[in-house]
Amino acid sequence: MGVVHVQLPDHIREAIDRQVAAGRVASEADFLIEAARRYAEDLAIEDEIVAEANAGIADAEAGRSVTIATPEDADAYHQRTIERLRERLSAEHG
Repeated sequence: MGVVHVQLPDHIREAIDRQVAAGRVASEADFLIEAARRYAEDLAIEDEIVAEANAGIADAEAGRSVTIATPEDADAYHQRTIERLRERLSAEHG
C-alpha cells in the first residue's frame, strides 16, 4: 500500500477528528481511505455520464432520434428502454 503525505486545512482536519471521536470511523487513515474510494467512484460515474451524454449528442447530430409527441409514444419508448435494460442486465448476470 502506498503512502501519501498531505497537509490538510484545519477545517478538514477538524471534521475528520470529529468523525473519529464520534466513532463513525476507526481512524484518520480509515476516513481518508473511504473518502478517496468514494471520490474515485464519483469520478467513474461522472465519466460514464459524460460518455452517455456524448453518445446521445452524436446520435442527435447523426439524425438518430426519437420523437415523442403523445403519452402513448412516451409509454412505448419507456417500455422499449426497460426491455433493453433487462436484456443488458440479463446478459451481464447471465
